[in-house]
Amino acid sequence: MALDPRSPRPLPAAHALVSAPGAPRRLPGGEPLPPEDYRRLFGVMEAVDRAPDLPAFRERLLRALEEWFGYSTIAVLHGPTVAAALYDGRGIKSGYSREFLAEYAERWIAADPYMSPHAHDLLAERGVVTLRELHPELVPTQRAYVERFLKPNGIHDKVAFLIDAGAEGVLYVGVVVRGAQQVAARDVAVMRALRRHLEPLVTRLLADDRAAASAAGELGLTPREREVAGLAAQGLTNQQIAQRLFVGVGTVKKHLTRVLAKTGVTSRTQLAVRWQAFDTARSGAAAPPGAAPRAAVQSEA
Repeated sequence: MALDPRSPRPLPAAHALVSAPGAPRRLPGGEPLPPEDYRRLFGVMEAVDRAPDLPAFRERLLRALEEWFGYSTIAVLHGPTVAAALYDGRGIKSGYSREFLAEYAERWIAADPYMSPHAHDLLAERGVVTLRELHPELVPTQRAYVERFLKPNGIHDKVAFLIDAGAEGVLYVGVVVRGAQQVAARDVAVMRALRRHLEPLVTRLLADDRAAASAAGELGLTPREREVAGLAAQGLTNQQIAQRLFVGVGTVKKHLTRVLAKTGVTSRTQLAVRWQAFDTARSGAAAPPGAAPRAAVQSEA
């Protein structure tokens, strides 16, 4: 109802919808997902929808996939293209041993079916692709990769989904399904739905991350140095950073030494303060006078 300022009497609304309520709409038959999978889908979305930045989103997505679906071996990677995301390895991984990753990088990366242009085309077209759909048995090098590397490590199938945010880049999520001969159709259906729901959030986070990378470039930091700096500023130890990024502790120390030099600070506490100021300047928000670092920073060589 709208009130006429000249009269206390209520006036009828300009437009009103009148309808007779009926029975609720029947759910369609043949749904690929049972109710429990929709709850898992919502569980993942609830875990990530308030992520403040891309690193937090990656961590929350990985943990949510572990918690809600029992996946134990996951990669969440991103880059300007799917090839760059896979080769450069920006992102996080879980469930892989260092020995597995070292052998993969030294001997098998070029033979990985997901590294092929054919796989990239299928991911762009379908969004979700299993290893079996890539038919590695038809390519000798890929067949050797599966038979001599994946299967001896207990891996018979994989599934990946891709979110393409155009100029902002892509996010790639790869899952190894252990203990099964092939990825369950339900898992594929969940990933299709999850990919659609995540696309707007991922697009925004990739755009923010690209802006942060550009700003960090002005400090002379490489993408990996920026990741190390951000994690150190959050209070993670060198060991924790190494585990998160799947690199050695010595590599983290080298990156951190270069970060301290480039940012003109001499300690991790000073880095946390500088990094908070960097984030504030990038976002355009005013930091409160005398604000403390956003995380307690551990003293560590």
